[in-house]
Amino acid sequence: MRDIVVSKLRKTFKSKGKEVVAVDNLSFYVTRGEIFGLLGANGAGKSTTINMLAGLVLQDSGTIKLLGKDPKKDWEFVKNRMNVSTAYFPLTDVLTIRQNLRVYAKLYNVKNAEKKIDELLEQFELTKLADKKVVTLSSGERTRTALCKGLINDPQLLFLDECTVGLDPDIAEKTRRIIKDYQKKTGCTILFTSHYMHEVEELCDRIAFMDEGKLLTIATAAQLKKQVKKHQVELTLEDGSDELKELLQEEGLTVLGGRDNMLVFEIDAKSDDVNTIVQRLVKLGLSLKDIHIRKPTLDDIFIHFARRKK
Repeated sequence: MRDIVVSKLRKTFKSKGKEVVAVDNLSFYVTRGEIFGLLGANGAGKSTTINMLAGLVLQDSGTIKLLGKDPKKDWEFVKNRMNVSTAYFPLTDVLTIRQNLRVYAKLYNVKNAEKKIDELLEQFELTKLADKKVVTLSSGERTRTALCKGLINDPQLLFLDECTVGLDPDIAEKTRRIIKDYQKKTGCTILFTSHYMHEVEELCDRIAFMDEGKLLTIATAAQLKKQVKKHQVELTLEDGSDELKELLQEEGLTVLGGRDNMLVFEIDAKSDDVNTIVQRLVKLGLSLKDIHIRKPTLDDIFIHFARRKK
């Protein structure tokens, strides 16, 4: 079952008299129970896509199906089974956290609303702040309140847009655990965006990259990392960095930098260059102190796609 099906989606805006394409012929699907990452640099079209899926912005063309329904025709059905949590969604400043959540509980027809609100406040460590006005909250407290709002109706379909922005590392880790536990318990389908690649890799089953409104690729984190063909090696000697640099140049390897007796260089992912270098160092009588091979990360993939035209 596919809970999100997007086909040839397009959205343009007017800016200074010119047409700006925010989303361009976008097609993808998300299966039930999947956590699907939607990534890209600022301006790639991620938030516009989520806003169209959430019914906040109308597409110019293309089709959207959510939970097997056309949201234009069955909005009430879809609305009560989905939710959105974003760090950029404006909560009502003059209301308290509890009052904000009561409003959304009413909008989503939540039964036993006060019990649900109390559970969420405790879960996100906001109980002591429940009666504080939103205007007085820190950015991290606002983010946690937005997450409470996102889970208020126990959604089957959840859009999380930069949902850990402003959170301390310990709270961010707890938040990721809450998301994973909720997904595992309910089978909820989640569309997830973030600029924190470690949490994307931790949470997402598949990942899509967007750029200038277009879809570039969809794959798992492991498949994406294979697209970077270089590994970085950090090699430290007891002494003799000049000899090491000369040796690396003789082998045709790119030296990226270094300090003291440590140099960082690139090798092909499938090469035996490191073994060759170590063997030559031994023959030269140089003493190896430390070696560290850094394999590609999702950050490298993000940079790879962000810079591919530059």
